[in-house]
Amino acid sequence: MQISAQFTLSLIGGILILAGGIVSLIWFLVDFPPAFDPLSELRENIGQEEFRLFQIRYTIAGLSTGIAVIMTSFMLKIRSQESKRWGIMLIILSAMSILGMGGFIIGMALGIIGGILAIMRSGKLQAVETGEQQVAPMKRVEEEKNMIFKCSLCDITFKSDEDLKGHIIRIHARS
Repeated sequence: MQISAQFTLSLIGGILILAGGIVSLIWFLVDFPPAFDPLSELRENIGQEEFRLFQIRYTIAGLSTGIAVIMTSFMLKIRSQESKRWGIMLIILSAMSILGMGGFIIGMALGIIGGILAIMRSGKLQAVETGEQQVAPMKRVEEEKNMIFKCSLCDITFKSDEDLKGHIIRIHARS
């Protein structure tokens, strides 16, 4: 089984985002003395109660987006035919991770790059046959020495590969 770049990048990004959430959780649970707390000035300015609420939101955002990016990465690997959908979700979730440290910013960047690669991959139409079953929405049927291109989703035939690609982009790529 081949491991794709978009899966690897988004998985590493999700792990870093989750690690940032865990660091935030540790920071929340351990009461550091003011000399070791880089946020002590912020804590004094907004008050202890407001600062704790800020930390809770920050921690929840980091943990939840990290877990969501990791799960979406695995969905990208499992259901690669829907890579456009998973790529869009990876970009959105990775961007949202900035609310919780963003995986030290590197995790957010890797998740976004993985999502962009997944979307770019979905634009490439490939006919991959496994036995008699057609995996991609495009298949070729040969009749009387001429090539006929047929959409496997709606059984409409086309005279050229370009006509079929245009049909798939106009009709089926919207879903």
